[in-house]
Amino acid sequence: MGEWDGRCRRKYVRLKLPGTFGELSITAIGGYQVRSTSRRVLVYDISPGGLRFASGLRFPAKRKIRVMVKMAISGLFFETEGLIVWRRPSENMFEYGVAFDITSLHRSFLIRMLNQLYAELNPGRERIRQYYACLSNRYLEEQRSRIDYTV
Repeated sequence: MGEWDGRCRRKYVRLKLPGTFGELSITAIGGYQVRSTSRRVLVYDISPGGLRFASGLRFPAKRKIRVMVKMAISGLFFETEGLIVWRRPSENMFEYGVAFDITSLHRSFLIRMLNQLYAELNPGRERIRQYYACLSNRYLEEQRSRIDYTV
């Protein structure tokens, strides 16, 4: 392996969520709206761009399945939609990647929630938390001029 050149293919830092469960339901397949019952899923990690979860259900992974994800983050209720973008088998389940389909304002709230959660999960890791907060604040500053705060 060569030396790290400083480039990273990830846009956001992922935060591991051991033992965290969420609710997932399908809201659309292709361009067609559907209603499905929600299923409990194990959430492995989350970032402002998406999350990774495990389920016994087998979904196609071709950006055709739109899902609604509901979970608690740092004591606050979080709900958003996204697209399943990848799938891989994992023991007797499947792991999935979901790319969030959210506004810049919604993403900025999520970033603040994740910063708070990171501080709660890692109280002794101040330098890493400051670095994570710095990366998040950089995104927020870039988006500030683009965010419409009127609802």
